[in-house]
Amino acid sequence: MNFFHVHPANPRDDFMLLSPLDPDRELSTYQCHDRKRKYYFCPKCGVRCLTFGGVGETHVVDFTELALGDDNRDEEEEEEGKREVWRAKWDGEDDTRPYVSVNGTTIDYREDLDLRVLTEEKRVQYFDGRSEPDEEKEPRWDRPHDGGSY
Repeated sequence: MNFFHVHPANPRDDFMLLSPLDPDRELSTYQCHDRKRKYYFCPKCGVRCLTFGGVGETHVVDFTELALGDDNRDEEEEEEGKREVWRAKWDGEDDTRPYVSVNGTTIDYREDLDLRVLTEEKRVQYFDGRSEPDEEKEPRWDRPHDGGSY
């Protein structure tokens, strides 16, 4: 299984884990980088879905407000759009910036998210991670190397 690293621009505001709300308990993990980062993976199939370094927290997010940006909703509409999520805790300072890398191949399908568009806009850089170091190809922006994925 491949790993398509997607690094959110803002690790707190641009990434939310909808389920599970306690990844330390419900996903399997192994730690690396002097135990500063956790690789979370599915305990059933073994697919790594997320790499995280920092402190996580649960938080109630109003998805209706995020989508519409509308503060003029009635109380019932406001309650309907709220949901608890897990995400990075961050105060905005560089020295406390969490590390978040999501496996793009595990992101739930949405009509407004097409990973091919990221390639077309040259927002994705592809590295050759399969070749021996002395045969490694240069990074490129147009398409994955052999064995890679969009």
